[in-house]
Amino acid sequence: MQSFLRRNILIPLRRGVLVRRLRRGENLLAGFSKRFKGVKKTELEKISGIVGFEPDDTRLFSKAFTHKTLAFQKGLLDMSNERLEFLGDSVLNLYISIRLFEIFPDAAEGALTRMRSYLVNTRRLAKLSKELGLHEILKVGESFEGDPAEQTSILADTFEALLGAVYLNKGWEASGAFIEKYFDIEKASAKLDSKSKLQQIVQKESGILPQYTVVKEEGLPHKKHFVVEVEFSGAVRGSGEGSNKKNAQECAAKNALSKMGNTDDRK
Repeated sequence: MQSFLRRNILIPLRRGVLVRRLRRGENLLAGFSKRFKGVKKTELEKISGIVGFEPDDTRLFSKAFTHKTLAFQKGLLDMSNERLEFLGDSVLNLYISIRLFEIFPDAAEGALTRMRSYLVNTRRLAKLSKELGLHEILKVGESFEGDPAEQTSILADTFEALLGAVYLNKGWEASGAFIEKYFDIEKASAKLDSKSKLQQIVQKESGILPQYTVVKEEGLPHKKHFVVEVEFSGAVRGSGEGSNKKNAQECAAKNALSKMGNTDDRK
């Protein structure tokens, strides 16, 4: 898997092959109209501080902060930031996925997916976008309804569009540095559910999977009660109760983690 990522994604990214291909599809920037007002000098300085470098192509970053309502209003549909948003979303998910894959070599696919979902979601991106003040740079048209600062999807989209511009302007390494600046990827494991976290620890230490056994099941069909034990390394390590097997297993895993001294507040 690692060789596949390296051969088909990382090497082309680092060599700039994909960047050149994508730029060939960005010829629309050549038709940048004088009627369009790009980012101001003060805004460009703010963007530079956020991304960590001075943009080479200011038109590209003007596009990143152009909402489709303004592009439509100016008759410059190709200047909408939607394409950059699409690209930024892909870059973000790919980078986070690769880093999680590297940091947690023993994590199961489900655990990796949950960690990525914790790191990359609309609400989180919107919060980050607002903290950075990206809505203050975003240009919208007269038909735009509401306040961009209060619209979660708009805020998240703007962050992704900015990342798309970073990638096209400076490539994979700069994009990675930008992402690492605002995402604490290594702490994602703290947000795993107890069952996933226990599995990750046991796999890493022993190379085996915890086994869950229902030791007691009682109650009416519509009001069941389960007691589950979790076992690994030849001994029962924890037990838990719940109204269904899933909840009971989660409680058993949490109990096992507590006994192992691996607890967190999960807030």
